[in-house]
Amino acid sequence: MKKQAKSLMKMKFLLPIGFLVLFFFLILGVIFSLLLILSSDKGESGEGIGGDGNALVNENIERMRPLFEKYAKLHGIPEQVELLMAIAMQESGGRHLDVMQSSESIGLPPNGIIRPERSIDVGVKYFSQMLQQANGDTKLALQAYNFGGGFIDYAMNNGGKYTLEVAEAFSSMQADKLGWESYGDTSYLSNVMRYMSGINTNPEFDGEWAYPVKNPVITSEYGMRSDPFTGEQTMHSGLDFDCDISDSIYSVGDGTVEQAVNFHVSYGNYVMVKHNDNDYSLYAHMSSLNVNEGDEVKVGQQLGVCGTTGNSTGTHLHLEYLVDGQKKDPALKLNSEDD
Repeated sequence: MKKQAKSLMKMKFLLPIGFLVLFFFLILGVIFSLLLILSSDKGESGEGIGGDGNALVNENIERMRPLFEKYAKLHGIPEQVELLMAIAMQESGGRHLDVMQSSESIGLPPNGIIRPERSIDVGVKYFSQMLQQANGDTKLALQAYNFGGGFIDYAMNNGGKYTLEVAEAFSSMQADKLGWESYGDTSYLSNVMRYMSGINTNPEFDGEWAYPVKNPVITSEYGMRSDPFTGEQTMHSGLDFDCDISDSIYSVGDGTVEQAVNFHVSYGNYVMVKHNDNDYSLYAHMSSLNVNEGDEVKVGQQLGVCGTTGNSTGTHLHLEYLVDGQKKDPALKLNSEDD
């Protein structure tokens, strides 16, 4: 009985201590969580060129933010997280394993890296090297990320700074030297900075067409770009809009469904709408269609659902504008005002 009484008294003594220890660790957990939140908020307000705030990225890139922060710190450029994420948006939009298209910087063929984290590590390291070689000139380093370090030496010997004219001259020189039709992306700087400047979120146009998606974010514009499959410079004949697999795709204007195709090697499932005798809109890569050929449609009417069918690296809408069969920039027709 005495032993039992001593055991009970010992338990009564230990229980309060146990609760105090548990309470202490709970408090530590709360403090640690708050620190994580604060550090995350700091990361989201990082600086790009001239401290211009956040990168405008999609969910694919945003979920990799911890990796960009990790390797930016590792390679000595923690202040460039936002700009690095903007580079990744331009290179892949997070829709390819080689997120930063960095394989060629280590002697591998395009898309030779098959792990996103490895791509980010290599890409961040390479940009850090370009930034150091450019003596901290971010514009030079950005264009060199696309052209290679030789561009920095060329620019230093031709005015000492980045200009579009210097980029075009270097591209022309390299293309002639290699016997290629073109070399690199001469507009790479502006293509990356559009993800820092805000022109891609709710872009403003003054045409007559409505947007084909809600909350429009343009992930690839009309014009020359690096092909996501081959890395070569090719013509992108439309506008790409970010969308999820369940998002609706809407007609940009009144018209008649000219084509409703359930499979095409390049466009996947697509719809073409005739708006008048000359103008047509085309909506590609949808997962399913809601209309048939000959249907009359109104502006804002659902044509199908966002997808990644055909020649596509991830869910998005590819919108084209055709005039008498010739492809034009859809931005010429889009209207930023709600209908």
